[in-house]
Amino acid sequence: MKMKDIATLNLADVNLKLEEIRAEIFDARIQKTTSGIEKPHLMKGMKKDVARLLTQRTSLLKSTNNKAN
Repeated sequence: MKMKDIATLNLADVNLKLEEIRAEIFDARIQKTTSGIEKPHLMKGMKKDVARLLTQRTSLLKSTNNKAN
């Protein structure tokens, strides 16, 4: 995912996408230890997507806190 795609998501969508990607990472890690993973380079991209989503979530939370105050 690109950051400009992530920037269009709201807080609920960001949280949902985080859960999905974390589940994919977990499954890939299990597959890697049991039988070997076909495309191990994709895990690095998924981890970066998680970081981007967490950055966006922090930004959204800060903006909602500023509006509330």
